[in-house]
Amino acid sequence: MPRRIFPRSVTARLVASYCLLLVALGGAFLAVTVVSFRYFTRHTMVEALAMRDREIWTLAQETINNPARLSDLIERRFSPESQNRFIRIRVGEKVIYQSGDPDTGAFKASEVPWLSPADGPRTAMFGKLLLYSRAYYAPGLGPISIATGVSYRLAQAVERRLLVSLLIGLPMLLVVAALAGYVLMRRALTPLETMIKAAESYTFSDPRQRLPLLGTEPRIAALGTALNRILERLDGAYSHVSRISADAAHELRNPLTLIRGELEQVADGRLAPDEAARTLAGALEEMNRLGATVDSLIVLSRLEGLPSRRRHAPVDLSALADQTAALAAPAAARKGIELARVQGAPVMVTGDGEQLAQMLSALLDNAIKFTPEGGQVTVETGEKDGLAFLAVEDSGIGIDPRHHERVFDRFYRAQPRRGDKSPGLGLTIVRAVAAAHGGRATLRSVPDMGSMFRVDLPLAEEEVEEALERAGFSGL
Repeated sequence: MPRRIFPRSVTARLVASYCLLLVALGGAFLAVTVVSFRYFTRHTMVEALAMRDREIWTLAQETINNPARLSDLIERRFSPESQNRFIRIRVGEKVIYQSGDPDTGAFKASEVPWLSPADGPRTAMFGKLLLYSRAYYAPGLGPISIATGVSYRLAQAVERRLLVSLLIGLPMLLVVAALAGYVLMRRALTPLETMIKAAESYTFSDPRQRLPLLGTEPRIAALGTALNRILERLDGAYSHVSRISADAAHELRNPLTLIRGELEQVADGRLAPDEAARTLAGALEEMNRLGATVDSLIVLSRLEGLPSRRRHAPVDLSALADQTAALAAPAAARKGIELARVQGAPVMVTGDGEQLAQMLSALLDNAIKFTPEGGQVTVETGEKDGLAFLAVEDSGIGIDPRHHERVFDRFYRAQPRRGDKSPGLGLTIVRAVAAAHGGRATLRSVPDMGSMFRVDLPLAEEEVEEALERAGFSGL
């Protein structure tokens, strides 16, 4: 298996990238420094040679006809041999002065070639000699060429020392920077590694465990916060499934035991035919009740799990209430209960029509069940405070205040009634449907005076716009 070129560790990879960047920057800095030093050194030396060339011309103007005097002045003022300098003065084709070999032997004056300055000042390198030449003109003498030069050896030595210093210093700086980068990366990524270890140790045996966020860098803290939100949702989903499983097991245990006992009696053959038929009918009734409970649990799990909005569409809550109330009217009539409908203007919401109808049906079933003969159940829809509402009010037995907080819980019965075969999930479905549509279900009840269940839902978008226009905000 081929070896990996880059390390697996995030810290090592970041440090490696950091070092590669430093190497590239160091190399660029080295090249720029050396080239800049070489350029500015030569430029400075050329300017110095040009200045010396003009000074020599000033002397030559006064003593051009006296070469001995000119030579003496140049030797005393510029000391070419002792200062590693080269000076040559040429009138026409005749050399009237040329300095000797320098004391250091940096170059041989006799080997310095002629540099014609006819087209202007010229600069050139001859070995280790930097040469500058310029032509001047004197009346009656013609062109006078003055060439000055200086040994470049010292500048090259300084350049070499600078290069050596950089070649030694930059790697040392790179090592120090790499170590510092590693320490900083380790310190910066320690919270992330802690979060990774905490995430790997997460189990449903301790679902409330969360990732540590203390002292972390803001972006890492934001990542940890987002992951903690996911863990909270997982915790909620796990708790939801656990509650459903526990409630279902508790609720289904007794009916299953009853059905098993009845079927065992029939299977033993000790019952008379009529009694066996009644026993089977009772078992079938319990099975139907179990089926209804399972169906309700399935609906509830879908609503409380991950509600989908793919089936949501504009729904007229008022028309839906009319249809559902009409379906519940026969059941109310059989108990001698008056089912009243408070008519109102159409109220549009966005939602699943089947789920909303199921919610209203559960409210009506509950109201009819707990309203005595001669009572009244009223269904009202409308719009208030920017929300659509659906209210079902009855004149029934009411609910004690200590039960108000739990009436929407799964399988909870505030007033268990003898012979009640309902699964106890109706109001739970009401709350789940309301929540799935962005609304909430509330209860207002007084014992022996009746109850009112109300569901508030967001208006459809077009309804919100019309409400704003009616309130005078149409220009916003």
